[in-house]
Amino acid sequence: MTEVRFDRMVPSMIVARRKERSFAYLPVGALEWHGSHMPFGTDYLTVQHIAEEAARRFGGVAFPAIYYGDVRYWLQECRAEWRNTYATEMDVPKEYAEAFPLQNTDGSPGYDCPTQPDDGEPAEDSLPFSRADQEQFFIHHIAMTLLEIHLYGFRNIILLPGHGSNPGCCIKAEEMYRQNVLRRTAFGPPAKTTTFFYIEPAKELEPLLKNHWIHADKFETSVTMAAAPDTIHLDLLPDDPKVIPPSYLGHPYLHEATGYNPEHKDIWHSFDALDPRNGSSEEYGKRMVDGVLEALRSVTEESTEIAAER
Repeated sequence: MTEVRFDRMVPSMIVARRKERSFAYLPVGALEWHGSHMPFGTDYLTVQHIAEEAARRFGGVAFPAIYYGDVRYWLQECRAEWRNTYATEMDVPKEYAEAFPLQNTDGSPGYDCPTQPDDGEPAEDSLPFSRADQEQFFIHHIAMTLLEIHLYGFRNIILLPGHGSNPGCCIKAEEMYRQNVLRRTAFGPPAKTTTFFYIEPAKELEPLLKNHWIHADKFETSVTMAAAPDTIHLDLLPDDPKVIPPSYLGHPYLHEATGYNPEHKDIWHSFDALDPRNGSSEEYGKRMVDGVLEALRSVTEESTEIAAER
């Protein structure tokens, strides 16, 4: 199989593929709790797989995924509605999951993301503890990675966010990268960048995805089975159909203690259909990935046309 992974290639291999098609694929994931049956690396394993398949099919090179430095407030284990289950599964103090809380200021499930007060000794050089500071740190991290890829000579960079909150950071990082390249004429013009969130085209393949956001569901489980088959353990899912699989969905749709939210009863059928116990399979995942790659093909072709016009 042709090697397309940048970190495993020697200069002559990289130059040859870059001359053939100057595309770099950058997966942007996270390490996040996905329940008892899925790996913590789900959000980078999926897009790393898509990046490598895109490079093989359409040309270019797949870069290693970013999966450190993301916004801790935006993780499933930090949700008020799932913290107890997470702390039990991981055998860690609940306070660890509350450190960067995904909740309202009053402690209820929601999205205020209040900063917890420091109550110890001040640090000489403080880490980013607020949501806003973590977001800015992550955007800088992505933008600096784009600059690194630019300096390897690539003229087209496609960012592939795998975590639901990452597309916004990727888009902001694109502009930060562009502005900073323009600071030095020696860098030449910025590369063309595009953020491609694979779940968006997947909605045309699986219409149920249009009903609500997803997490640790049939779709994500199946795509991970296609990307990294040995990492999924369906046998660890609850046998009782009345028990919600750990980490499945969240506010405002359900709560670990009370179940589905009656206010969203009109889409309970969708919650049931996307339950990971209802048809998760590698075959379904491969079908979704193939459809996503066809959508990505169109993006690469469009980028090539724009580059030719310059």
